[in-house]
Amino acid sequence: MITSITASTREIDDPKIAVNEILTALNLEKLMKKNSLGIISCFSEFEETGVLKAICEALPFECIGSTTCLNGTGKEIDQILFSIVVLTSDECTFKTTMIEIDENYENNINSTIKKLYEEIAAKPTLFLSYFPLIHAIGGNVILSTLDEASGNVPIFGTVVVDHTSDYSTSSAILNGSLYRNGLVLGAITGEIDMSFEIASINEEKIRKQKAIITKSNGSILMEINGKPALEYLEEIGLTKEDLSIGLGVVPLVIDHKDGTKNVIRGVFAVTPEGYVVCGGSMPEGASIAIGGLDAHDVVTTTEEAIINIKKDSGVMLSYSCIARYLVTSPNVTIEAEKIKELNEGTSNYLFTVSGGEICPLIDENGKLKNYFHNYTNVMCRIKETGCKKI
Repeated sequence: MITSITASTREIDDPKIAVNEILTALNLEKLMKKNSLGIISCFSEFEETGVLKAICEALPFECIGSTTCLNGTGKEIDQILFSIVVLTSDECTFKTTMIEIDENYENNINSTIKKLYEEIAAKPTLFLSYFPLIHAIGGNVILSTLDEASGNVPIFGTVVVDHTSDYSTSSAILNGSLYRNGLVLGAITGEIDMSFEIASINEEKIRKQKAIITKSNGSILMEINGKPALEYLEEIGLTKEDLSIGLGVVPLVIDHKDGTKNVIRGVFAVTPEGYVVCGGSMPEGASIAIGGLDAHDVVTTTEEAIINIKKDSGVMLSYSCIARYLVTSPNVTIEAEKIKELNEGTSNYLFTVSGGEICPLIDENGKLKNYFHNYTNVMCRIKETGCKKI
């Protein structure tokens, strides 16, 4: 059996007070089982004041997670908040690691995963993944490398953000330390009953006009229907200025034609050649269409996704794209409030604003495939009765 415990604190200045609030709320002596893992989401200044480190040092287990600009758990939702959910089990095991993301990232990921697999009893059932927005290396590239190195283990997580305009303090968290260029992983080993769901854009706002990606290079969209990408998009009514505004304006809807749900891509830039730089892979042969997103869509798509995933009781992790956060301004907490409302009294949850979302999708053969998402709230539900020793 796997169970969860949650706690939060707004105390950002005094580490002693913050530690006492967290330990009192968690009640570990009564509720903690043999093996545990803490999953943290917090405002980055909790590290500067020493609160993050003090809490992690006070906990008798390892912790992973992310900085963010908004998070919540239990009854608390705020921008300046420290939240933690603890997974605890007598049967499942938890193992953490950090991988440097630099020019040698492929070798670093491969060698670290190989070493990790030598140290644990069985192949992980699930990886929880956290890494900052690294401009030199796309998040989708990191995910693809990790997916291959792990042997296609389901991966769920977030690209990290913070409250600054350039995400300069955004960091992955491991045991009280922040990593600006590190991939932090939590491996869960054991038979867990888990499910995944995504909330993205309103399908009614997807334009009927669809095309085919005929040339691309990773996340760079080069040709659509045999025409330069910018030329095609201008033909259907989008200008270079529209596209250059960036994330939050033009969601591109990608159908991989493998039975999985649509994956949404943000537009980050337009190159001098007329190529479109996107927030994830743009595979040749996939179908592409234009979508839309507003504040009402954020709430309704999230509500629908939670209703679907709540068929399975248990703790829920929710990582929501910062584009969804921005489009709901000035009422930026409405999505988190909806999640709190629909889980209150029934399930524990952790909500975090994200810079890029990682979540598996089920294909037409019932197989989970790892995907990178934009504009999306990704959700992972772990049943609290579904853990068996293997």
